[in-house]
Amino acid sequence: MRLTADSLSRTWCDTLCHWNKLDRGKILWRYLHPQMPGILNAVLQMDSVTSLSPSTGSQLSVDEMNLLSKLEEQNRLLENDSKSLYPLNGVLRSPTSPKTFSFEDDIWGDVIKDWDDWCKRKVGQIKVLTRRGVPAHRRPAVWQLLCDVQNVALEQKYSDLLKSSSRSETLILRDLARILPQHQLFHNKVGTCQKQLFNVLKAYSILDQEIGYCQGSVFIVGLLLTQMAEEDAFYLFVRLMKDFRMRDLYRSDMVELGCCVYQFDTMIKDQLPELHSHFQTQGFHTSVFSSSWFLNILLSSLPIRTAIRIFDIFMCEGLEIVFRVGLALLHMKQTELIKLDVEGMTNCLQNLESWASDPDGIIEVAYQIKYNPSRMKQLRQEYASIKTKKQQEQEELNGLSSENKHLKQRLALLEKRCSEKLVSQLKKELEKTQLNTARSQSALKEMQANILQMEETELIGCRLQESEALTELKVLKQHIKDLDEKWQKQQVHCGGQQKVTNAQNGLQGELLSTRLKEALAQAALKESRHKLMKLQTENTIYSNQLKRIEAHINIQRDHLQELTSQNQDLCSQLQQSRRQFSTVQCKRDKEANLAVTAVLQKQITELQIQLSKHTASLSQPALRPSTSAFSEAQ
Repeated sequence: MRLTADSLSRTWCDTLCHWNKLDRGKILWRYLHPQMPGILNAVLQMDSVTSLSPSTGSQLSVDEMNLLSKLEEQNRLLENDSKSLYPLNGVLRSPTSPKTFSFEDDIWGDVIKDWDDWCKRKVGQIKVLTRRGVPAHRRPAVWQLLCDVQNVALEQKYSDLLKSSSRSETLILRDLARILPQHQLFHNKVGTCQKQLFNVLKAYSILDQEIGYCQGSVFIVGLLLTQMAEEDAFYLFVRLMKDFRMRDLYRSDMVELGCCVYQFDTMIKDQLPELHSHFQTQGFHTSVFSSSWFLNILLSSLPIRTAIRIFDIFMCEGLEIVFRVGLALLHMKQTELIKLDVEGMTNCLQNLESWASDPDGIIEVAYQIKYNPSRMKQLRQEYASIKTKKQQEQEELNGLSSENKHLKQRLALLEKRCSEKLVSQLKKELEKTQLNTARSQSALKEMQANILQMEETELIGCRLQESEALTELKVLKQHIKDLDEKWQKQQVHCGGQQKVTNAQNGLQGELLSTRLKEALAQAALKESRHKLMKLQTENTIYSNQLKRIEAHINIQRDHLQELTSQNQDLCSQLQQSRRQFSTVQCKRDKEANLAVTAVLQKQITELQIQLSKHTASLSQPALRPSTSAFSEAQ
């Protein structure tokens, strides 16, 4: 066990108040305060004093009174600045000085015995003693006192909780089967630890169903079980979850974990800008390695000897030590990390056994790190503002998404209504067209019937005329035949009468020939008239047919123009609907892309944190300390 001047200054003051312990106090003061010769000489001049009561202060010499006043002033300074590691000369003294004292156990025994007095008046000394390490056999009692386990009040006892069943049992067993054989904390203790670990984790998951079971708690509960009994470990774990921000770290929304990662990343940016710039260049997010550091207090990454020392300080000072040690580790390996890529940095920062085996050196560097509580509070407020802004943006995106969904539904409804309206309109137009077509067909049939009737009438008239012409032609032919017969008879008669003069015969023959020609001409004329009448009839019929066809063509042309106009109107309506739809679709796609981008960014951040958790749980510690080394660490 190691002590500093800060702690022993208070111890020495108590020693002066109890003069029977003067000799040990002188030795301590001579050893730890070589830079205070005035006080030391005054103490050495009091060697002859062996027994004095505090009530005999009036009999002390002037030097003794001066010494007491100086020591009391030193105590007041230490009480006012309980975190100070600076002696009166202003030079930083490491809380991990390698000097040890044989009476360290007695001091911790006094601390445990008079705990109420120490925790009220000597908080600074407790912190310094804790930073230097707690003796292994004192550790269970000290941890329970630091966490005030004796005042834990639960609605259900531990034994009652074990009788219930938890919905996380399968998950706990799966993680234990995977983690226990691999991690150095449980080396050679898998069989004995698994049942106890399962009981504690199951009992807490039943006690706090909002948080349930978190994978990082395996390492913390496992460490507690190496130091104390199962039930004591459970109550201590309950206190850690309640009063040490661990419950907030394990919440499903990861707000507290995100805040710690944000604070840690800002500390890297402020104090290690070159390394932070390398992280940014490589696209290496701090949460990849730091989230597991906060979730299990570095237990999954550091060697067990170093991890226990860090956990001692965590019990006393909280998460501040994780920030300090994390930054100290990065500071110690900054040169090496800058040379690595993302994969190399991930492996290096998740397996620290090879270069984090000196707890004193790490703690010494850790307390040289600048840690400003005011700055941390400011960073917490900044993160809260950023988170609030993101939540507002997310709410706005959710609102836009909901509105987009509503618009999609409305658009679908409008499209449905528009299509229904269009279909209804087309049906009406079709019915109207069919009705007009039926009317046109009826009118056409009626006209065709009239035309047929007219054609039949004209045809009958033409046929009557034709029959009359034929009758007249037959009559004429019969007349011609009769004339021809008469002519023959006349020739016969003239042949018998030789006495008729040739002149008369010639005139009669000419007359008959002329009559015959006239009859033939009349017959030819009538035949020509008959053909002309037939042609006129056919021309009339064809003209009527042509008129009917032209009328039908005009009707069809008008109907075509009407349909074309309706088609143009419908096309214009369709194009307008398409333009409106494309406009709405563009807006909807744009809003959807924004919403999807924001959701994906959030999911990427959450997945990075979950990946870091999962990677930390899957890390394979390279160091396997032997039983003797573990005993030495304790």
